[in-house]
Amino acid sequence: MKKRSIWASLTVLVLAGALVTGCGGKKAADNTAKTNFPTKEISLVSGYAPGGSSDLIDRALAQAMEKNLSKPVIVVNREGANGTVSLAEVAKNKADGYTLVHGVSGHFLTEPLINKGVRYKQEDFEFLMNLTTEPIVLTVSANSPYKTWDDLVKASKEKDIVMRYSTSGMGSLVQLSAAHIFQQGGIKAQPVPFKGGAPAVAAILGGHVEVGTSHPAEVLPHIKAGKLIPIIISSATRFSELPDTPTMKEKGFDVDLGVKKFIMAPKGLPANVKQTLTESIRKAIDDAEFKKKMADLHIMIEVMDAQQLENYINTQKPIIKKLVDELPKAAPKQ
Repeated sequence: MKKRSIWASLTVLVLAGALVTGCGGKKAADNTAKTNFPTKEISLVSGYAPGGSSDLIDRALAQAMEKNLSKPVIVVNREGANGTVSLAEVAKNKADGYTLVHGVSGHFLTEPLINKGVRYKQEDFEFLMNLTTEPIVLTVSANSPYKTWDDLVKASKEKDIVMRYSTSGMGSLVQLSAAHIFQQGGIKAQPVPFKGGAPAVAAILGGHVEVGTSHPAEVLPHIKAGKLIPIIISSATRFSELPDTPTMKEKGFDVDLGVKKFIMAPKGLPANVKQTLTESIRKAIDDAEFKKKMADLHIMIEVMDAQQLENYINTQKPIIKKLVDELPKAAPKQ
């Protein structure tokens, strides 16, 4: 009986040891898996159509990130509702670092105020890093009878013409900026929304609207080719590539609605995964090829870490709300 008890005890100890070792082994494997992030391709969801400035930034960033992650970063275009469709979908994804999304400041500044159907909130996302800042430029076709901002004002007031203007989405900072100065300038205007910057530019090139509202990267090639004429820009000072184009402030509008563009992930990323992604994005921004692409696109890089970016958005919220409240007629209703 004694011998059987001893053997029984030894068997229990061996089994217990095996279980402890097994658990320890699984824990080590889990830790290893986390440490080795990423182990597969990463999706970067862009909420705008291919060819626009947001899409071009995402593709340049993805290529630069691949260099330091050694895993593919695939840009997935999921356009619709000024990028809010992509945010609503990504917000539901697993917070494992394998799905990222392109964000713009208007997603949290204007959309929640204007579009009551927005299906996401700021708290759904993990901010990673800001990439760029872009002013807004208004253009007309080279064939247009209007060549300056003053021409638009005169035509609207004297001939009661409603100026249709293309925009990459209703409720965006681009659209809001245009609505603000049209109203302040006494111009009757009607927004015509598209699913991204590229189709919005195509509308002005095709003569389907009187005015285009875009980022410089989207229209500079057409301006240089003589197909579009810039009439006013939202930068704080004159844009170096468009030195003859007056700023909105020069025309008496106290508005500087540059658009910040950044990368986010679903909320709840493991700390090490967030660190890996943040470091990868920072290295990508410093990559010589990425910098050259941004310079070629005339897009200004502006780095902000997660905390700086969130602070900026929270600071801007009351300012933008005041602007929206002052635009009951110009602000689009959805």
